[in-house]
Amino acid sequence: MLQSLHLDGSERPVAVLLEGPALRLRRQGVADVFAPLPRLGRVAVHGTRVQWRTEALAACLESGVPVLFHTPRGEWLGTLLPARVPAHRRDLAGLIDMAAAVPGFRHRLSDFLRAEEARAAVAALSQYTGAEALPQPHPAVLRRAILAACPDPAKAEAVWRYLAGLAAGLVAAELARRGVGPRFLCRRTGGMALAEEMGRILAWCFGPRLPGLARLVVFGGDGAPDSRARRLLLHEFERQGLEAGCAQLLSRLAGLLADDV
Repeated sequence: MLQSLHLDGSERPVAVLLEGPALRLRRQGVADVFAPLPRLGRVAVHGTRVQWRTEALAACLESGVPVLFHTPRGEWLGTLLPARVPAHRRDLAGLIDMAAAVPGFRHRLSDFLRAEEARAAVAALSQYTGAEALPQPHPAVLRRAILAACPDPAKAEAVWRYLAGLAAGLVAAELARRGVGPRFLCRRTGGMALAEEMGRILAWCFGPRLPGLARLVVFGGDGAPDSRARRLLLHEFERQGLEAGCAQLLSRLAGLLADDV
């Protein structure tokens, strides 16, 4: 399975260099770390103190590895997309392009995303220890109820938003690796913002753990988690293993689109 590489320069700046077929990560006072590009599915950059050499970025693109950028609060900012994608990853991109030309595509896609979020909310409710006190999900109603049940709803919402940003980055990376272009990734270009919508769906798996996570993390005055909290949330995110859920979600999307074209 391809690995994800998270780069966080909050404690000390990180320089990303190229060393043969690997990224070389350099931090002052610690030994360099090497990340072989053939093993990487995506690189996620958190904050602004990660310094890239141009040849290292170019090597990521040549290897088909998208680079994701997140704010310190966890919001997904955007993705650096490879121009060429291996042929076996283009099936979904072709289906989306063809389906987008069929009238009513946006409406069908919205219906699909709503149904998937409802499915994810039901799954979250079944694992929630206080389920008997919560309403049956409409997702927005259930989300408000879960947040309200937390000791600090504002902090719990910030945790959920942070994890949803990581999930959106994961989806964006997988869409990019399959050749899906920017018009379906970026809302500013009039696209569908598939990554953000699907990231919100995947983030429902954290709903049952939200009260516990919110008690453990600490946020600074700027609304961003501190370095210990970031490590905790990144560990929780990676431990959840959302790659399989993301692949299943994209597979169901491909099945829907195949029926349209």
